[in-house]
Amino acid sequence: MAKKHIKTEVKPLPTKRQLSRHRRQQRIQHIIYIAGTVFLALLIAFVAYGYWDVQIKPFHQPAAKINGTTYDMGYYVKMLELYSKGQDASQTATMADNLIKVMQYNEAVARSAPEVGISVSNDEINSTLKTLTLPNEKVYRDAIGSTTLANKLVQNYFDKEVPTSTEQVEVQALFVESADVADKLAARIAAGDNFTALAEEYSLEPITKDNGGNLGWLPKGFADMLLGNLGNSALKDLPFTLEPGQLSQPTFDGMVSKSIGYWVVLVTEKDPTKGSHVRAILTGSRHDAEAIRAKIVAGEDFASLVKTYSQDYTSASDNGDMGWTGEGTITNRLVRGMAVPLEIGAVSQPAADSSVQTLGGFWLVRVLNKDENRVLDDSTRQTLRTGLFEKWMTEKMKDDSVETLLTEDQKAWAINLVVKSRGQ
Repeated sequence: MAKKHIKTEVKPLPTKRQLSRHRRQQRIQHIIYIAGTVFLALLIAFVAYGYWDVQIKPFHQPAAKINGTTYDMGYYVKMLELYSKGQDASQTATMADNLIKVMQYNEAVARSAPEVGISVSNDEINSTLKTLTLPNEKVYRDAIGSTTLANKLVQNYFDKEVPTSTEQVEVQALFVESADVADKLAARIAAGDNFTALAEEYSLEPITKDNGGNLGWLPKGFADMLLGNLGNSALKDLPFTLEPGQLSQPTFDGMVSKSIGYWVVLVTEKDPTKGSHVRAILTGSRHDAEAIRAKIVAGEDFASLVKTYSQDYTSASDNGDMGWTGEGTITNRLVRGMAVPLEIGAVSQPAADSSVQTLGGFWLVRVLNKDENRVLDDSTRQTLRTGLFEKWMTEKMKDDSVETLLTEDQKAWAINLVVKSRGQ
């Protein structure tokens, strides 16, 4: 049987025009594909960069450099979160202002404790992390480590530096502006006037005024740590030179501040528009102010007197020049009021100003009792241990190299981040 022949249709070859159109379409599709791929890559990169720029990069910026070690903003934020826990926005901002000092303190404790044989183990840190449910991260290990070391230093190392008993004196004291006032009060005390009542009425130092002059028992060699703001005053040593019942001579102390000062004002020019041109000196006592006024009237150089005596350090840097009364540069109302009635070249009488702080005055100190070997109670010993530790740390930190690298904007960002995380 003869085979059937299958008729095959022969398709014509594409014309040059058709080939050209087809290749053009392929080329366009290829370009579109490449463009789409590039766009997608750019979009992904843009999103990734935005995430990096907003969510990652800020935490990697340097915040501080302490003794050669750089701490980044991530460390700073976590420290702020930890140390401001339970605080409101305002308190958190205050902590942020002091946080680099805290970081320096932590570094100093960790560095210095081993010098005196005090250490903290990884097990101790891990146990505290677990108790406080904190992550096992450097920032938290640093904080827990320094706190543990500080407690060990206070309770173990410095406990040996504080005796269980020592010489102590029971002290009364009052502080006044001048030797003249002190002499008058000393005469009244000698005549039988009540020391407590006089301290409450006349003492210009808040602690002695509020406590009627009674400072309690002070241990020799440690008094500065119990005197608070008066730790650097003459009271740390003066009482131990006295016998029971003895009243000290008026003793000058230039380290104590008081809320009183005395102005002496000189008018150098007058102008219908600008008012009076004022120079002034602020002193710590009426006695000093009167003596300075006499020197000015006698012709002594005003600028030299300012340099030697004035405690208004702003005007003292300009030879006592406070400006014109009518130009708003003199913010002290008392000084403006003193200047207005004065003629050119006239010097005012001294005027008291309770709105200013001045340094210096005179102590009257009386010892009520003395005990050569009085026992220190537990509370006092703890205060002394802590005081010795703080002194030691101050010495250890005094030569530290500390650089603040974060900006105010970065600090504000960190505060906002921490506050928002608490839902405040």
